[in-house]
Amino acid sequence: MPIFPLSLFCLVLALALYDFRTRRLPNAVTLLLLAAGLALHFPGSPALWLGTGLLFSAWHTGALGGGDAKLWLALLWLTPPAQAGAALAVMALALMGTAALQLGWRVIRRRRILGVRSPGAWRALLFALWLLFL
Repeated sequence: MPIFPLSLFCLVLALALYDFRTRRLPNAVTLLLLAAGLALHFPGSPALWLGTGLLFSAWHTGALGGGDAKLWLALLWLTPPAQAGAALAVMALALMGTAALQLGWRVIRRRRILGVRSPGAWRALLFALWLLFL
């Protein structure tokens, strides 16, 4: 197993735990990962740019927090361009699937369903896990 995907998974795990504790993601880490992804894969592919636009829109509408959006952008851009189409599908499935789980959990617990801000970096673990097996 290559060391970079394993290191990236461990970093995303650490960020998810940090997010649970502080409800924040450090810009120093997410922006550095994003810069690395852009440096490695710019100009990217149409799928990477589509994913970038979708993540920006999700952040702009409040569906995704700023730190989470930067983390997802970084992971998306760290994906090899040849895998960008699959990455976009995995990202969408991970985001929608974990959102459905969160909503279901709130219904079961009889909590407020919408308008709840909660740590979301754990959702990126599924994508980082997928990157391990590329």
